[in-house]
Amino acid sequence: MNKILLVEGKDDEHVIYAIRDIYEISKDSFIIKDKKGLENVLEETDSTLIDGNPDNCLGIVIDADEDLNIQWQRITSILGKADYDKKIIPDIPDASGTIIKQEFKPTFGVWIMPDNVITRGYLETFLTLLVPEPENNKTWQKAKSCVDSLEDKPFIKQEADHTTKAEIHTYLAWQKEPGKPFGTAITAKYLQTENPKCEQFVEWLKRLFVN
Repeated sequence: MNKILLVEGKDDEHVIYAIRDIYEISKDSFIIKDKKGLENVLEETDSTLIDGNPDNCLGIVIDADEDLNIQWQRITSILGKADYDKKIIPDIPDASGTIIKQEFKPTFGVWIMPDNVITRGYLETFLTLLVPEPENNKTWQKAKSCVDSLEDKPFIKQEADHTTKAEIHTYLAWQKEPGKPFGTAITAKYLQTENPKCEQFVEWLKRLFVN
């Protein structure tokens, strides 16, 4: 069986590799493909599901961006085009990670960052959920305060609010080893994987590719 996880970029890839290794999921369980953008992820999803090979198991991790509902509509449209039964396609994403199984069809799973529920967000939003003890974490609170105090916020544009991206990068810039990439920041435990949100993501990976 071909077990493939499609992601939007290198950051997603290395974050998931780090989480996989910490939770000791076998490296043979699935492979990750960096598709270098959302549109490429959706294009390969479309072709894989339409191909209809039941030996395929495909997962995708994408950002909610500015509207989770729009992303979900795009996914359900692909599923409909590939003739998946509408009765097994939920109206909204499963909060624990969606998995669609249909006889004679590829198994398909989707995780919409950050947690399938928050309507606006990115990989970086997911990472902010892994900050250790955020309410009592002085570095995190200072990073948020610093970003908020900026008079000019170039990371906030009419079409997108990237405040959480600015916050997590600021937080990581103030660690013992500043500016580590996201994956190695997880390995260094600047971000806490023993966390309900991360555990939920891991369980989705296991249900899709291992169990």
